Amino acid sequence: MKKMLSKKNNGYFLLFLFLLCSCKSNRSKGKYASTVQICNQNLYIETYTIFGSGAYGGDRVSDYLTDSLNFKMYVGTYDNADEGFSYVCKGDSVKIYKVKGIRENRNKIVRTLTYSLSDLKKKKIFE
Repeated sequence: MKKMLSKKNNGYFLLFLFLLCSCKSNRSKGKYASTVQICNQNLYIETYTIFGSGAYGGDRVSDYLTDSLNFKMYVGTYDNADEGFSYVCKGDSVKIYKVKGIRENRNKIVRTLTYSLSDLKKKKIFE
């Protein structure tokens, strides 16, 4: 009888750990990490840590593009040990490149997004 109870308790404990670790939103703003100005304009990238892995690897972080007044838009989530975003402004647009392979200096662009800053300001997106 005691063996059956301990196996049942172990199962609940493992289920609890699984739920605790797997319920992290990619859009989490739980732990603020930094703000960086980009493109010599009033544009900023706010970074939030979703999961910090410490000495065992990179952190899982999410980036938001904002002008602090008119919009704050979710850009994406990445593992900062081997991935990142690069931002290039030209006139009214901002191009966002998701880059992988940073650790090995491969720097492969895996996704490109382009946004009109005037459209973002009009839409008043706050994510």
